[in-house]
Order: sequence, then C-alpha cells, then structure tokens
Amino acid sequence: MTDLSSRYGTRSRPRWFWPAVAAVGIILGISFAAWVGFQDKPVTGRVWGYDVKDDHRVTITLDVIRPDPLAVRCTVYAQAADHSIVGEKTVDVPASDQKKTRVTIPVQTERRAVTGVLRTCAEQR
Repeated sequence: MTDLSSRYGTRSRPRWFWPAVAAVGIILGISFAAWVGFQDKPVTGRVWGYDVKDDHRVTITLDVIRPDPLAVRCTVYAQAADHSIVGEKTVDVPASDQKKTRVTIPVQTERRAVTGVLRTCAEQR
C-alpha cells in the first residue's frame, strides 16, 4: 500500500484563500441587498376573497397595493376542481391617491369554478 499524497502529490492553498473567498461573498451579498433595497417598490396584488355565484359566474376581490398613484392592469382567473382554468379576465384599475385599493372583478366561466386566482398585477404602460 502506498500513501495517496506520495503517489499524486498535494495541493496547498495559501492561508488567505478561504478568508478572501468569504470576504468577496459577503461584499457581493451586501451589494445585492443594497441594490434590492433601493429599487422602486413594485405594484402588488392579493386575493382578498372570491365568491362562486353559480355554474357560470365567480367574483374575485383583490387588494391592489401601489406606491404611487399609478394605473394598474390585473389579470385573474377562475379554476375548476380539476385545476383547469375555466374563466379569465383582465381589468384596468385607474390611478388613485390611495395606496391600497379593493377591486371586485366578475368573471364568466365555462363551467363551475371552485376558486379565484390572481395571475398578475403590474403597472399599466
């Protein structure tokens, strides 16, 4: 039996190698956190609730949160029990001085829906 280090040799790194790698990683992490922190706050939306009216109608209520009085476009859809999309609608929410706006969206469905889902809410361009 032979020792592997005598057969293949050893590679030694300088003592400063791993502390330098850690320092670079920390600097990159702090830089990324600062960059994210100074970005404009995005428009967000949340489903506040939904109501299945009948086999062909559902209403979805959203809370739209925006940092500035921007016009927003939101897309919602209704899902059936088998997770298929049975109805979809896109609505424009006009600009408002309120940061949080509650919007109710009626959606026509091809068959009975069991839930309402928010797909996107974004600044209207």
